[in-house]
Parts: sequence; structure tokens; C-alpha cells
Amino acid sequence: MLLKRGFRLLKIASVVLTAQLCMSLAPAITKSLHSRHITSRQISSCNRWQPLKSAATDEITSHAEERDDETNSKVDHIPGSRGDGYIVTKTYDVPLEGFPSLSDVFEPSDQERLQLEVMNVTLPAALMLLDPEKYPTQSRARKVIRQRAICICRHDSDSKFDELGKVIARAYPGDIIGYQQRGGSDYYSVQGTPYRLPAFDVPVIFEDDHVAIVNKPAGIVAYRAEGNRGGRSRGGHGRDTLLSALPAVLKPSNIPITDENYPMKRPQPVHRLDRPTSGLVVVAKTKLATVHLSQQFEFRKAQKTYMAILNGSPQQPSSDNETTEDGWNLIDHDLEDKSAVTKWKVLQTVKSLHGNNGVLTLVELKPKTGRYHQLRRHMAWVCKAPIVGDATYDEDNMRLRKRGLFLCSNEITIEHPYYNTPSGREEWSQLKKDTLNLGEGCLLEEDEESGIVSLRVRIDLPKKFASFLMHEDARANKFLNETE
Repeated sequence: MLLKRGFRLLKIASVVLTAQLCMSLAPAITKSLHSRHITSRQISSCNRWQPLKSAATDEITSHAEERDDETNSKVDHIPGSRGDGYIVTKTYDVPLEGFPSLSDVFEPSDQERLQLEVMNVTLPAALMLLDPEKYPTQSRARKVIRQRAICICRHDSDSKFDELGKVIARAYPGDIIGYQQRGGSDYYSVQGTPYRLPAFDVPVIFEDDHVAIVNKPAGIVAYRAEGNRGGRSRGGHGRDTLLSALPAVLKPSNIPITDENYPMKRPQPVHRLDRPTSGLVVVAKTKLATVHLSQQFEFRKAQKTYMAILNGSPQQPSSDNETTEDGWNLIDHDLEDKSAVTKWKVLQTVKSLHGNNGVLTLVELKPKTGRYHQLRRHMAWVCKAPIVGDATYDEDNMRLRKRGLFLCSNEITIEHPYYNTPSGREEWSQLKKDTLNLGEGCLLEEDEESGIVSLRVRIDLPKKFASFLMHEDARANKFLNETE
């Protein structure tokens, strides 16, 4: 008990001493603040969401009037990029006289609740007062702010939108409020729609105003599930689809708008790849390109090449299947009573401890038709060597599924949807020298006999192909050497 009383007395004594010390230092602190000319506006800047006192209004007004010319020049030279991937596209000037019409928009109870004054309002309230058509309500203004679409250039900053808008932020006379969009010239930026970038990378291999070819990563679907919007329904994919990601990575088409041809509102893939398959996907950017490219895939004019690793050594059991002198094998095996034709050739064979018959085979595949799972079913059912990682058609081998499906669409050739039209021919004649090498595996060339301009694109295989083959071969050789 005595110890507790002693501690209490010590606490009381420390509190009394602290209070006396603060009272004795108060005049010195006040004098120091006046000597440094620290204004109430500068003090409140440390806590922007606190309202300014009325006594400071005259001081702020006079200070803002002195900077009137500087503020006007700031509006004429708004910086284009904030340096973090955003561009300011629209600005609002907070009036130097504040918001005298505050009472016309907000009820007295709302002014008291939000601590609104003529020279000091919240950022959502400022947006409502400056642009009532776009921000008719507080909830609408707050939603845009939370989407990182609002930034602030303070009157005392060096013409920089270095402050990201927040719902609790305050707006003062002389400030400039900016509406920002993501940088670049993608579809969403041009439409002025706030959006988030896709959670996966979609490399663009080739792109012009009419067509684009992208490299779809494995594990991504081309379209979301039927009937699903936003990913809320059961089994849906939401925004994690290739279709949803394309507007964020491709540039809008700049072709002249006519009745026959116009840019697509959203770039449209003209064919699909299975979810576990990676590789090239052709995307149309105009109406005519959509029609022409879709017809090429429908009538089998587009030439696709795949690479795959097979579990085992592929066989040619049927007399209906042929083998040519250059090593190409032909499979003509109907799928679901529809013609299905595939050409394939062995490129490499390695040893494997877990592969069928102790081997894995790298093959090149050229489908002549486009049936459902055609390559996967032809390899598993006809050649008796399923593609490694195929959980649907290679149910027995569980040890080779860890790294996904080893099937990649690495080359494609199509007729260019514009350069083969009358108007496109004129432009091609100015560009071409029979062949136009665009680099990075892209080639535009004109056939000497038919005169058709074709686009051929080829990419390297994913790194997992070479590393998997090397790893399996090294492990098998090491095991065989130890057992000898």
C-alpha cells in the first residue's frame, strides 16, 4: 500500500511540474512564431482536414491576391504528367474569393457537420460547387476521389500536382484541382474511364490501326463465362480475361470513320486459345478487320503453328495417316463426326524418369482444322502420347502436371486485313519493297504470284520448355549412371 501511494504522489508531482513548465515557455513560443512569420495558413497545412479559423480569412485573401498573376500562369502551363503513370486532363480553379454560394448548395446542418466555410471546404464539396453536372452528389464526388482520379496543386506549390486527392482533404482559395487519367493512349484513357490495369502481363507483338497480335499467358481465358458480368456469378472469371485486358494494352485505331468501316469500341479477338495454352492471339481493331480476319479462320486461310512436349514417343498406328519425306506426319482423324486434320513433326527427344517409356518428345504441330481440343486429343488418342501437363487427356501421370500444359502457339500467318483492300494497296505500294521486316519476329511480305500481303509473326517458346527438357534429361542420365 505504501508503495502504491508513493507512485501516485510521484505521478501527481510530475503532472504539476509539466504544466508549470508549459506555462513558463508559452510566451517564448509565441514570440518565436511571430519572429519566423508563421501564418495560421501554414500551421493548418500540417492538418489539412481541420477548418481554418475566421480570423485568418483576411490574411489568406490578401496572400492569394498577391499571387493572382502567378496562379493564372500556372493554369496555362499545367504539367502533363504526374510522373506516376497519370496525366492531368482537366483542371478546376478554386476561386480567390472562395465559395460565396455555399449556402445555395448545402443546408446549414450540412455546413456545420462538414465544417464548411466560404474559404475552406472539403474536396468533395469543392467538386460539387465547381462542376455540379459531373458531381451532383457527395457520394459521386467521393467515388471519383477514391478511384484516384483527383489530384491537387496547392497554391503555394511549384505548379505540381503532387498531392493525391482524398475524401478528407480540404480545398482553399488559389488551389487547382485536377482530374487525372492513366498515361498512354489506350482505349480506356481515351474514353476517360477510370480502370485498373490487368493483374497479368499481355505482351503486344504486333500492332497497327487495323490488327494486333498479342501473346496470351497460360492460365488466362479469352472470354469470361457466359452470362457472367463482373465476376460475381458462380464460376465466372470477372476481369481476369484476355478480352478485358486488351483495352488497357492496345492503342485505339485512328482510321477515318465511314459507314463501312470504323474503329471498334473494344478490340476483339477473332479466335481462341484454351485456358492452359499460351501463345499468339489475333485481335481485330476495326469493323472490316473483324470480318476479314474471322473469315480467314473460318475458311482455314490462317496458318497456325504450335510447339508441344509429349509424354512419351508419338506413334502413327493407322494407314490413313501419312508420313512425308521431310519428316512431317499427317493425322486425319474425325472428332465428333467432323473432319480434323493435324500435321506434326518430331524435333527433339529426351530421357525422363516419369515419361511414358522413359522419354519426352518435343514436337511441332500445324492444325489444318480447328476442332475443340484438336491437338490435345489427336496427340493423346491417335499418337498415344498426351501433351505433358494435360489434366484432361493424361489422367494417369500426375507427376508431370506441376508446371502446367506444355502447349504454345508460337507462330501465325494471316492475310493483312487492310493492305489487301483497294485503299490499302495504295498505302502498301508506298511502304513495301516486297518484304517489310518489322523486327521482333514480325514480317509483312507480298506473295509474288498472288500479290497477297501476309503478316507473319513468330515468338520464342516460354522458358519453361527448355528448362523442363534439360532438367528431365539431366535427372534421367544421372539416375542411369548411378545404377550402372
